[in-house]
Amino acid sequence: MRLNQWLTAFFGICLSLAASANSTLNTFDNTYSAKLFGFNITVNSKLDPLSNGNYLYTFNASSSVGKVAEGTEIKWLESEKRVLPLRYTYKRKGLGKDRDDELIFDWATLKLTNVRKNQVTNLDANQRLHDSLSYQVQLSQDLIAGKNNFSYAVTNGRKIKNYKFEIVGEEVLQTPLGEVKTVKVKRSRENDDLVTYAWFAKDFQHLLVRMQQEEDGSDYTIYISKASINGKVIEHF
Repeated sequence: MRLNQWLTAFFGICLSLAASANSTLNTFDNTYSAKLFGFNITVNSKLDPLSNGNYLYTFNASSSVGKVAEGTEIKWLESEKRVLPLRYTYKRKGLGKDRDDELIFDWATLKLTNVRKNQVTNLDANQRLHDSLSYQVQLSQDLIAGKNNFSYAVTNGRKIKNYKFEIVGEEVLQTPLGEVKTVKVKRSRENDDLVTYAWFAKDFQHLLVRMQQEEDGSDYTIYISKASINGKVIEHF
């Protein structure tokens, strides 16, 4: 698997799932590190509140050969326990062909605009469609709600895929921030040998602490190196 393919696959699992059962979402700022294919990779995921009451969730991955930046503005519907995507952006440089995408979700008119393609399609209000980041925050809420199996309709502006996850157990992990109790979640894909596992800290708002992908006898792992929730730095689990 090439580096850009690994990063693309990495987007298919939740990166930081700090959330709350309250009327607002917990903010976070987390950093992950790995060495893959001889390259040092640094990943930062962050959730910030906006002045309009919405939230901005960003994901940035960088190495010596390129970088990827994603962002989504979301609205939290407390009464429905639902994350509503509003605007998604994706920028990639140096990892294969450069790419710059933008999706705009207009739920008032039920229109989805792919800005780069200059295409407008209809939204199904009952489908609960997500972008490649917003479903991650929804998954966090579903974990807190006690669900064991999860399924999300996710669009990249061209097609819709169904992302499926399941809880497969609990484990105690040793991490750069210390020992922590985790929930282990699996994502598998039909007709694909790639399997992804993610471990979330039970006592720290289901914060992602480790992610591992397995394919063709090889595995790739990334660990948390820095973390903060609601502005409070987690120095040790």
